[in-house]
Amino acid sequence: MEKIISLLITALCALPSVAQNDDTSNLTIQSTIDACIAMRDAVAAGDTAAIRQSSVALRACNTVDFQTLQGATLTTPSLNGHLVFEEAFADSLAAGKNVYDQADEMSRTRTVRGQTSDGSILTKTCFVRAGKSAKYTFESAGHQELAVVAEAGGLVTMKIHVTNGNGLNQRYNDTKAVKTGLPQRQRVFNLPTAPNSNVELEIINCSKKDCSFVIISN
Repeated sequence: MEKIISLLITALCALPSVAQNDDTSNLTIQSTIDACIAMRDAVAAGDTAAIRQSSVALRACNTVDFQTLQGATLTTPSLNGHLVFEEAFADSLAAGKNVYDQADEMSRTRTVRGQTSDGSILTKTCFVRAGKSAKYTFESAGHQELAVVAEAGGLVTMKIHVTNGNGLNQRYNDTKAVKTGLPQRQRVFNLPTAPNSNVELEIINCSKKDCSFVIISN
């Protein structure tokens, strides 16, 4: 009996390694979330000064391209005509340039610049059609913070499914306003430090318009 109790205690103590942490009050990605929201709102309002401020805030976050994020389909929908959550895009808008028809090119240019391994926040602007969903995968371990911010008018829901070679099979789906969607989402959860887990991220566009969105990760 003592052996069984000991095993149960050990199992319970191991749970936090894959447990969800709903405390989003002190996220390392919070400043990036705020900067992306500020950029979206400033662009929607046509406030040039606010767009410049959001660009400065986003640049201060030292974000880099989320290159390990892979789309589930071979074809990538065009971002042209939609907002790219990147400081160069904001700078161009603040300067009075209409760069919406160059969204794909500006997004590709950022990808080519690559990413660093200094703990920078990862971001990537993606696209989903009205009423449809888009799926992405990436590998992760340890503490994971994820957020999605949609462009103005976009309403999204986020589904997260995590698996690994040791049998981990966990879901960290949104539970609030899942049918109507929200302008932005964020989730925090802890994964085993080894082996790496495969994270499948599904973004559902609940609105009646196509929209771009940015995925943010620590």
